[in-house]
Amino acid sequence: MKILTKAASVLIAILMFYGCSEMQRKADTNPVNSGVRGQVIMENQGAAPDVFVYAYESGFNDLRVPTKWISAPTAADGTYVLNLPPGSYYIVARKRSSGDPKGYLVKGDYEGKNPTNPVAVKQGEFTTVNMSISMLSGNFLLAPYLPAEGEMGISGNVRDTAGKPMPGAFVLLYADREMVGLPAFLSKPTGKDGEYRLFVTKPGIYYVAARIKYGGLPRKGEPYGTYDKDTEHKVQINPKVVMNGVDINLGPFPFDLAKPVPPVK
Repeated sequence: MKILTKAASVLIAILMFYGCSEMQRKADTNPVNSGVRGQVIMENQGAAPDVFVYAYESGFNDLRVPTKWISAPTAADGTYVLNLPPGSYYIVARKRSSGDPKGYLVKGDYEGKNPTNPVAVKQGEFTTVNMSISMLSGNFLLAPYLPAEGEMGISGNVRDTAGKPMPGAFVLLYADREMVGLPAFLSKPTGKDGEYRLFVTKPGIYYVAARIKYGGLPRKGEPYGTYDKDTEHKVQINPKVVMNGVDINLGPFPFDLAKPVPPVK
């Protein structure tokens, strides 16, 4: 991994991630007098702490796209407040096993949508929205990124810093060089030999990373790597060509994205 290049990418990721959080923190401290509030319970288990509540302006893609309106985690009794400007919103609550507010939903995570969506938020009022979350039985946002076979893509090996094969690693192709948000394509996990083949449905320039899990933000110490034969970690995928030798070495992720970013002076 080229630390300087990755540091720039991570800084952008931090700013994007904490920008949303900072926006909500500012909303919580400013005199915004509208939004939603209520309680989240876990199916058959009572109050659900540490759940994030999300607001969307449309029901597009089953509410599984990024949004700038995310609450602070629910309190011990499952209560929350989410400040919102007046408008109409679709409300959903999620609790990921990773503890992250963003990232893919996977088997074992919890989710619950407000059954009366959309919700009207009026100036000077807080609409009560109580929700129940239940455990998801499968992975989500995964199948669209897994063409089983194809005529163009990349292949290679994922290894650790000692050169040993890394089983269970995912290779991710991003359309943007910051490698933030959802990847354009995602491989199946590597086998015992660390080998992978990743097919795409559209030629073009992609930026390559790999990690042991595909959901949420990288955690400090997590095995993570980028394709470093190119200084920008990119590959050019051409029609009807599988590019071989796109190898990636995984090392401990050096940053702690869970810590707040100090303000820029």
